[in-house]
Amino acid sequence: MQKIFFYSAVTALVFIFSSCIGMAIDIQMSRDGSGRVLFEYQMSHILAGLGALDGNQSMPPIPAGREDWQRTIQRIPGLRLVSYSSRETSQGTIMNVTLDYDNEKALSQLLDPSGQRISIKRDERSGEFDLLVFNEASSFDENMMLLAHSFLEGYDFSISFSAPSNSTMIINDSNNNAILNPASAVITEHGRKTSLKMSMQDVLALKNGLRIKFVW
Repeated sequence: MQKIFFYSAVTALVFIFSSCIGMAIDIQMSRDGSGRVLFEYQMSHILAGLGALDGNQSMPPIPAGREDWQRTIQRIPGLRLVSYSSRETSQGTIMNVTLDYDNEKALSQLLDPSGQRISIKRDERSGEFDLLVFNEASSFDENMMLLAHSFLEGYDFSISFSAPSNSTMIINDSNNNAILNPASAVITEHGRKTSLKMSMQDVLALKNGLRIKFVW
């Protein structure tokens, strides 16, 4: 089974401190700003054994199990856990999580507890969803980056977004400069569902970071 790496549910520190996690995220938004988020992520046995909990700043900021997700939804008004399942593999645990959110504020708090990496602006006719996935590499220790890169072979970063109407996905660096033809990327730029998938090693190779904007 191919490892799928999604970034979203949290902060860019995941790329560095949780390099043994594989993830994918699918965000669906209705016209009133409510919607559903589906996560699939793989956590190594070593990382899961740390008991990383939501809100624990010394641990990777991804909930490690059902109880952690329940704590997350208690912390965020307008967020509900629809389903949670997990299965064991030789490498770790694969978890599938589905959450419903009532408004864009709940979605923002879920994806970015820090409140610094995401912006959602919308009305009944149009909207803009701006997510800073990965800051410029210069903000991280070089040795840590090399270590993360070595662990990430075979992992992918995947994010998809379904808007109330046709949307466009814009791929920029952290300074809002366009990234043209990113390496290994599979992109759907226009339509009711837009998406980006690329290897995590190629994401880390983006020295000026990665910012994704969905406009509808």
